[in-house]
Amino acid sequence: MESSELCVVESASITMNTKNNRGHIILTYEKDIGNYLIVENIDDCLKHELLRNPWVPNTTYDFNSDLKSGRTRAFRHQWLHENGSWLTYSALEGVKGAFFRICLLFKPSIHRDVQDGFIIKPFTKYKDFHASSKIHLSSNWHTESMSRAKDFMDIMNCKKIGTRKKSNSGVFHDLLNFRIESGNEILKDHFLTNVGNAKYSSHRTQNELITLCGKILKGEIVCEANAAYAFSIITDESADISGVEQLTIVIRFLVKQSKIREEFLGFLPLDKLDAESVASKILSFMEDSVLNLSKFCGQGYDGCATMARKVGGVAKLIRDRYNKALYFHVASHRLNLVINDLNKVMVIRNTI
Repeated sequence: MESSELCVVESASITMNTKNNRGHIILTYEKDIGNYLIVENIDDCLKHELLRNPWVPNTTYDFNSDLKSGRTRAFRHQWLHENGSWLTYSALEGVKGAFFRICLLFKPSIHRDVQDGFIIKPFTKYKDFHASSKIHLSSNWHTESMSRAKDFMDIMNCKKIGTRKKSNSGVFHDLLNFRIESGNEILKDHFLTNVGNAKYSSHRTQNELITLCGKILKGEIVCEANAAYAFSIITDESADISGVEQLTIVIRFLVKQSKIREEFLGFLPLDKLDAESVASKILSFMEDSVLNLSKFCGQGYDGCATMARKVGGVAKLIRDRYNKALYFHVASHRLNLVINDLNKVMVIRNTI
């Protein structure tokens, strides 16, 4: 790249005029979906803006100039009006074409399906646009992406976020006001005499408080588990709204009153689902949590091959290091499997 300069364009987003090595001017738009094709972690605020207000070419845009060699039919601007809730066009050099922005922004980090031209590469076979888009719209991939996008938008638009509007200050600020109205003069003086970030009531402060509370609670749970005769762990994984696989870690132990306790310890994001990677994540988590692993006596998972396989499974890999940690198929999962099988029997299904 030799030079770049800011200029005004037809959309609301910033545009750069950039010259490549051959001296040709290339337009790049800040909110062009093509910029985020291989970006793994997109800021939530930017992702929210890309969903609501992506870059859209104006009505005079020359789609014919973007045609690939051998193609005769160009993209039509009216498709953006007809399918604007999910369809986006990229004018970025090298990725010019149509995208399903929801499926691009909320694709799972661990891919289980085949990704088509609307997601990781531009769709340019415009003579097949209607048929191909119809197939994709009915796919599980699109349905799951739409669901994750809806959950994401609900969270981003949540009226209880204290930094959004003065008319709705949020739960945290309401609790502070409640303490002031209850006669806490020190807190009242703090808000009257300090301004801006000196009040320490922003969303960042709230998140720090939540993190600190979580660390304190986790520390107390670990201390109680270490004081017990023995403990076991129960884990299961599921995808969050962004598509990242999260492993839930629960610890189970016996307290002095002969009462069984089960406590949540945390979530582990998984970038790989093979047995060796999952086992390594679990062991690292327990070591970082300062658990007394000499008291580690049990592992509870579902019965999938990755977790339960006798050779090379997660349970086997962990037991190779801690031989007291016996594997147990989680009872609730077994019950779910039994009910699922029984539901295939008509008499039982009708009874249920």
